[in-house]
Amino acid sequence: MNRLHAALAIVAAFAAAAAGVVDRGSVDRSRRTGRTQPIEFISAPELAQRIMRGDRDLRVFDLRTPEAFAQFHVPGASLAATASLSHEPLAPDTHVVLYGDARTTIVDAVQVLRRRNQPDVLVLREGLYEWLSRVQEPRLASAPTSEERVEFERAAEMSRFFGGVPRAGVAREEVPQGYWTGMPRSEALLMAAAVNSVAAIRRRGC
Repeated sequence: MNRLHAALAIVAAFAAAAAGVVDRGSVDRSRRTGRTQPIEFISAPELAQRIMRGDRDLRVFDLRTPEAFAQFHVPGASLAATASLSHEPLAPDTHVVLYGDARTTIVDAVQVLRRRNQPDVLVLREGLYEWLSRVQEPRLASAPTSEERVEFERAAEMSRFFGGVPRAGVAREEVPQGYWTGMPRSEALLMAAAVNSVAAIRRRGC
């Protein structure tokens, strides 16, 4: 039963992401209107490529609970709390990436690092939902377009590097959707994708 609760906790976290953990509309880094600096984002594939290159200046922090972190986290990520980031040893040229479940936690963590004058702070866009959808378990629909096939082959190579399981020939409604497909995601689709991804992770014993 404890394993089931752990899986459900992750699903609940994905539901929180669907409700709008972070304003995903502010991804444009060129936008600098107003007095508050907008949050800057990094996509899951971009983060994966940095990890694959062995970027020594990269630090990834998971702002979720220890239980959620133990169930699954981005490879190489460190568990952290907002308060702990104020005294985390970080060189000025460190590239920091954050992700978590709660909008307020993420925003507070970004502000803590900015007060430290940390110049490069990014948030993983759409959090673990995007990591699972595009890196850990990318999916290719039946009868794909040539563009979809090329993108899937690229994602599949990345997925295998992280021990993921790319899936081809799935029903199109089972392919997670997001800004990267140019299509909005429904709450129901997000929940279904989260459940399926968590189940796959549990089967692999990750």
